[in-house]
Amino acid sequence: MLKHYRILFILALFLFSGCILNGESTVNKSITVRDGETKHSNLTSVNGNIRVGDGCDVRGECTTVNGKIKIGENTTVEDVSSVNGTIDINSNCEITGDAQSVNGQIYTREGTKINGEVSSVNGKIDLEGTVVKRGIESVNGNITLSKESVVRGDIVIKDANNFSSRKRSLKIRLEGGSVVEGDIVVEDDDIDVTVFLVDNSKVNGDILNAEVVNR
Repeated sequence: MLKHYRILFILALFLFSGCILNGESTVNKSITVRDGETKHSNLTSVNGNIRVGDGCDVRGECTTVNGKIKIGENTTVEDVSSVNGTIDINSNCEITGDAQSVNGQIYTREGTKINGEVSSVNGKIDLEGTVVKRGIESVNGNITLSKESVVRGDIVIKDANNFSSRKRSLKIRLEGGSVVEGDIVVEDDDIDVTVFLVDNSKVNGDILNAEVVNR
């Protein structure tokens, strides 16, 4: 997951240097896709937001550096990636690839499907009524699954790799009948993780290196 930060940083350098990328790209300007519109290319912005309306089909990636990404209802996008910005995905959307953020939160709403993985380095992950077909990775952000969300794979708390030298704490909360079909694994010895299982939520696999609280 941490490799995505390097990829997006290199992307920013390309944009600032004026290189032409495959798709629509902007610097210091936002990109807007109107309701019902179809895009056949990547959407990339540095220092600008990306807003995709309702009922859209983006057959490419949405990527920002220093900007937010907001996806409307009933919309399909290949991948969403952000450095220093929130990713907000509305209801009944499909992300055919991954949703990933560095220094930004990730929100999804009911009926959304993410066919890849969800990952964040320093941001909260909050999924409502969402199905993640692979898994979730985080380093420093709390994770909440609610309204019968399902993660088909594992939730992994990655080693910070010297990103932080202090002892940290992190919460993973499953509520409203949410399910993790795989394991919850904490790979970092310098973080205290608590897993809260609320309202008949469950983890079908193992919970490793974390405290478990049933409510």
